[in-house]
Amino acid sequence: MNLVVLIASFFVMLFLGFPIAFALLLSSLLYMVLYSSVPLIIIAQQLLKGVDSFTLLAIPFFVIAGCLMQGGGISKRIVDFAKKLVGWLPGGLAVVDIIASMIFAAMTGAGAATTAAVGGIMIPSMEEEGYDGGFASAIQAMGGIFGPIIPPSTLMVLYAVASGESVADMFLGGIIPGLFLGLVLIIVVVCMCIQRGYTGGEKFNLKAAVKSFGSAVWALLAPVIILGGIYSGAFTPTEASAVCCFYCLIVGLFVYREMKFQDVLDTVWGGVKSAAGIMLIVAATQVFGWVLTRAQIPQTIAKMFTENVSSQTVFMLVVCLILIVAGCFIDAVPAILIFAPIFCPTAQAYGINMVYFGVIMVITLCIGLATPPVGINLYVASSVGGQPVHKIIPHLPIPLLAIAVGTIILILVPQITTFLPSLAK
Repeated sequence: MNLVVLIASFFVMLFLGFPIAFALLLSSLLYMVLYSSVPLIIIAQQLLKGVDSFTLLAIPFFVIAGCLMQGGGISKRIVDFAKKLVGWLPGGLAVVDIIASMIFAAMTGAGAATTAAVGGIMIPSMEEEGYDGGFASAIQAMGGIFGPIIPPSTLMVLYAVASGESVADMFLGGIIPGLFLGLVLIIVVVCMCIQRGYTGGEKFNLKAAVKSFGSAVWALLAPVIILGGIYSGAFTPTEASAVCCFYCLIVGLFVYREMKFQDVLDTVWGGVKSAAGIMLIVAATQVFGWVLTRAQIPQTIAKMFTENVSSQTVFMLVVCLILIVAGCFIDAVPAILIFAPIFCPTAQAYGINMVYFGVIMVITLCIGLATPPVGINLYVASSVGGQPVHKIIPHLPIPLLAIAVGTIILILVPQITTFLPSLAK
């Protein structure tokens, strides 16, 4: 009965429109009042414990870096480079949208930031070339899911904190799956564009591509510096996020000169507000997770699976199905913090590689970023594209199915995910 009260109260408050952090806190408080004699001061202590982590500092820094990239002209040059590189393909602008989103994802680690930064440029450009506005916005919503998949990734940082895994290993594990899913989506989108009669732009021009690369090289160096610094041992993932902020600030102010000194405070403040919301959710999920553990829910689920399911693959598919459904109703940030402590003990009981398990969790939850009713990418794409959500949704099933099929392949072939982390051992 205590479990029913905890979970039911959380979802009731969620559907009543409570902010998710407050739904987590209030349902935990209700459980504590009804079923525990522990002093309620423990809630405040768990709140502080939830954000008292050096590793978690990476999240606000990466969020602020994304805002600096958008305001400093970095995203515009990434889009231009992608356009010169692949804009000649059938449905070239749609492919540009996906590739630009993947490049931007390698610098920010956030889906909404990727969708806003690239979509603000690409959706109007696609509409000018005759693309249906709903289709263009749907492609951008899908492109934005790579924000948390391709490292550096805020979700991977959160999973690492929740599971005790190495952030660097998680980043390595996400590289090949992110590129693989990007290729799957590109192939499917090209086929859709051919069917719809969307042609490419002017023929490939090597000189123009080289010139565009020269203009974008400072932007493209950001992921090289971030990931190169982490894997060379020059700095930790958290320090890398701070370096990324500083680098984007310098490039925006002094290289591209699209950001003025008076704009810096407003840009950083926008990033701080976004990061504060994320960190409040992180703190609230620490309380919720502590209550779940106290109620022995992870142990109960682990026992239920191990007694009734003998196959690792079946377990992974069931977890993915649960996370896809959850991702439709809960944002990926609280979802990873809620479900990682629940499913990780079971995955360990099955002997599953925890980096592989974490990458699959992140990918599966990212599918929810583009699905109604709470997919944040969907609403950001709707906002920047000026399209109502009901005109975007009909264009999503095929791209979503493509990503789902790609995820199943990643589940069946764990070596795709574990290859790079194993080399680093």
